[in-house]
Amino acid sequence: MRAGVVFASSLAAAVVGAAGLIATPAAAPQRAGAPRAVTYTRDVAPILNRHCVDCHRPGEIAPMSLTTYAEARPWAKSIRAAVATRVMPPWYADPAHGEFANNPRLADAEIATLTTWVDAGAPEGDRRDLPTSPIAAGGWTLGTPDRVVAMTAPAQVPASGPRIIADYAIEPLTFEADTYVSAIEVLPSNRTVTHHAIVNVKDAAGTRRIGGFQPGGATTIYAPGYVRLIPKGATLALNMHYNPKGTPQQDTTKIGLTLARGPVQKVVLTAMSGSRALDIPPGAANYEAVGTPYVFTADSHIVSLLPRMNERGKDFRYTLVAPDGRAVVLLSVPRFNPDWQPSYVLKTPIAAPKGTRLETVAHWDNSAANRHNPDPSQRIGFGPEIMNGYFDYTVDADVPTRTAAVR
Repeated sequence: MRAGVVFASSLAAAVVGAAGLIATPAAAPQRAGAPRAVTYTRDVAPILNRHCVDCHRPGEIAPMSLTTYAEARPWAKSIRAAVATRVMPPWYADPAHGEFANNPRLADAEIATLTTWVDAGAPEGDRRDLPTSPIAAGGWTLGTPDRVVAMTAPAQVPASGPRIIADYAIEPLTFEADTYVSAIEVLPSNRTVTHHAIVNVKDAAGTRRIGGFQPGGATTIYAPGYVRLIPKGATLALNMHYNPKGTPQQDTTKIGLTLARGPVQKVVLTAMSGSRALDIPPGAANYEAVGTPYVFTADSHIVSLLPRMNERGKDFRYTLVAPDGRAVVLLSVPRFNPDWQPSYVLKTPIAAPKGTRLETVAHWDNSAANRHNPDPSQRIGFGPEIMNGYFDYTVDADVPTRTAAVR
């Protein structure tokens, strides 16, 4: 799980005394026929590796690291409380609508393992049982990328002032042929001031989003055979959003590309249903905006959904309306959290025949009751607030016979 700022407040409520410190009793001999003892090295570390350490590690957005036994043990009781109440891992999709391949919720058996471990005194176990760390050299969670580009100079973020949204120069990367990408990871060096990043492809046809970073999501991964196309002669561009945090700081963001291998089945595209016509009155607790529908001009399939709002965001919903008027909610986020804005990857792509509309509606809370709201006395328009209902899709008629080759 990418458990960023959300974990800080949620975990604080679960911590009793000094971060839930507990004592480990001396190990007792294992009796014949007795249940196997649950240990960190054999049972707990694999769960934390699968769900937690991509955020809970040095330099990432979570407030504590959980990559080693020494780091995890002081938080044992807090971990138990957070997973038992399903505060962690964070996930905000309404379960009544849609099934998602990247749902990070722990299985009941995983929660039981963590609970048993804590109740037993959080024993370490045999260090020879430790699994290999899932984090590659350089901090990459998807393994070492085939191509890496970075900012040509660190971004300078002042101690105070308005948010910074700007393009930043990155190292040139020449694409001498059509290049197919199966995964993208964006790696800011300073999560404290980095709110989000957008990676674009630029060529004669225009500028198109292919990936990015936002709280709750730094990676873009597709199913085998699903790729992004970077056309021959295209370049990459990087747009960043920084928030000053009281002291001058720097960030050097990197982009990692994993090149596709094997047959290319579908090229993934990104589009959006949203609105710039925002005019949120001071103190408004339930301001509504309806996005401009996206109308599919060819038979397509929707792959994933990425709702984007800022501090006053309250809820967001995507609805697919067929040409005959039938409607189905693809995703509802009833309690939007600006600290956690993942992409919701559909377990099975959803058909969107030609003429289908993808509609969005969202609400904002500009009242003092919204703990994220920096100033409820202000009238807010587009810019300080956004309504970007991104989604990824493929076109049915695009059935490539190409084979991706690593270059």
